[in-house]
Amino acid sequence: MNAPGSRGSIAILVACVLLVYANSFEGSFHYDDFHSIAWNPHIRDLGNIPSFFIDPQLFSADPEKGMYRPLLLVTYAINYALSGYEVWSYHWVNVGLHLLCSLLVWGIGRRSWGEGWGALGSGLLFALHPLATEPANYISSRSELLAACFFLSAFLLFISRGGKKTGVALVCFVAGLLSKSVVITLPAVLLFHDWLRREKPIAWGRHLSFWGVGVLYVGVIAWNRFLGDSLGKAPRGLGDQLWTQCKGLVYYLKLLAMPVGLNVEHQFTVASGVGETGVITSFLLLLSLVFFCWRLGKKKELLWVGWAFVVLMPASLIPLNVLVNEHRLYLPLAGMVLLVGETWRGWGGMVGRWSGLVLLCILAGLVFQRNLVWEDELSLWQDAAAKSPGMPRVHVHRGNALLERGRRVEAKTAFETALRFDPAHRAARTNLANLFYEAADGERERSREYLERAAREYALVLEIDPGYREALNNLGSVSLALGESERARKSFLRLVDLYPNFADGYFNLGLVAAGDGDHREAVVRFKRALELRPEAETLYELGNSHVLLGELERGADAYRQAKRSNGKDVRLANNLGEVLLVLGEKALQSGDGERGGALWREASENFQQVVRQDPQYGRAAERLKQLESRLR
Repeated sequence: MNAPGSRGSIAILVACVLLVYANSFEGSFHYDDFHSIAWNPHIRDLGNIPSFFIDPQLFSADPEKGMYRPLLLVTYAINYALSGYEVWSYHWVNVGLHLLCSLLVWGIGRRSWGEGWGALGSGLLFALHPLATEPANYISSRSELLAACFFLSAFLLFISRGGKKTGVALVCFVAGLLSKSVVITLPAVLLFHDWLRREKPIAWGRHLSFWGVGVLYVGVIAWNRFLGDSLGKAPRGLGDQLWTQCKGLVYYLKLLAMPVGLNVEHQFTVASGVGETGVITSFLLLLSLVFFCWRLGKKKELLWVGWAFVVLMPASLIPLNVLVNEHRLYLPLAGMVLLVGETWRGWGGMVGRWSGLVLLCILAGLVFQRNLVWEDELSLWQDAAAKSPGMPRVHVHRGNALLERGRRVEAKTAFETALRFDPAHRAARTNLANLFYEAADGERERSREYLERAAREYALVLEIDPGYREALNNLGSVSLALGESERARKSFLRLVDLYPNFADGYFNLGLVAAGDGDHREAVVRFKRALELRPEAETLYELGNSHVLLGELERGADAYRQAKRSNGKDVRLANNLGEVLLVLGEKALQSGDGERGGALWREASENFQQVVRQDPQYGRAAERLKQLESRLR
């Protein structure tokens, strides 16, 4: 049976990707998505796009989590401009990019050894491999998808006949670097390709242009401090990193060959030293693999093996917080499936093709199942806790997901479990303190006891990390609840000094100022919070401060805006009604009966809402009767 032509191959790839990822579009945001997308004010304004290419801190709501990935931010900004925070639209972009990468893998296979089952098999294996589920489902892994897309495009253009597309390949290389720094490995892969596969001498001029762009990129990230800041935050020394990643490379080979037990947080630990059994056995295995490749000589298949290992080098040499993860394998996977495709095309016969089809069906089923795990935070971290019970971060995220569903007792157990594995885990202790803080509202007789316990836990976190954002913010809130406004103010001032784009810090400073009677300062703080993150609660407090300053029109405007976001809040309806009642009275006194009547009718509508929702709330029922008699 002949392989389908180009149009048929493209149609098959499109159909397969859309079919296996059909159940992924209802998935939610996950962990890093919150600080880089959901809480990031910078992506909400397309006017910030030029700044993305200059300032790495715009990557996140937290300046300390800044990264230089401007093209990624551009896609987020466009996503937000088109659909706000409708997560399905972000998933469509990710799945579309995965489809494009699958087509590019097929294109590279087709260009390397011609039309046939080998090229289509490579594209399908990439499209349906379960390791691709993390980049496809996890929005923040779009950086991996974009990087792979431009890497693969540049490679395909570079190896095109006649070498006439080098300029376009360079543009793709630059775009890839602006998506994720792993693309800096492309020049090495291109040189390896020419060394192995070209019969004529290497065209060094073509290669030098790519190496020159790579050097220029390193200069840019050194200039904007992204490189220095990243290296300065290294979580471990180079020795520990090398021994750990020696194990990691073997672990990655296992995941590539046998993608089962996939997990958002693999149970993987830092190597204790070069003498660790796992390090020794991994080193020997890698050494034997290198020897085998050397014995192959300049075999064409060696290119794809080298591709995978070269692309993994940056994450293997540079210490990162997460020791191993699946999305790092997305681009190496492309090399490995091309290796399989080149081998597969030589099998000939029906047996080889049918066995490949069975394998692809099994992989498609695994992808479909894995998508369900990525459906929401709880399903994701429940799965991780079952597979990696010894990883503290897993229990923290699981606890957060349980808390979102109101399962407080289970959440507390999850945070305590994390602290058993790592007593210095900042997020676990902060979240445990949060539970005590929240319990103070539910049990009035023990309120102070819970608040003081929460304050002690936050203080412990700040001993470990004096600049930890959540602990600083919540210690300020607890201090405010305990009546210690000066201590609260100091916490919040330090907070906004360290995190100038954190909306909660300004909101809480506004609460402190309002509590101290300084409503002019409160207005300034609330407005800054609204610039960073528009929320109904902030608008409500802004309205209160305007009213207390005698600025009734501004107060009414703030309440109206808040009602558009949270129309069921009786506080908003009641306060707006009270302000409109007074404004209507003033309008009537000034002789503007039409405006006064309109304001009173609007006030009546708000008081009607309050009475419907809570008949005993404030003086709403009394005000409503007054208005009804006056409006007759």
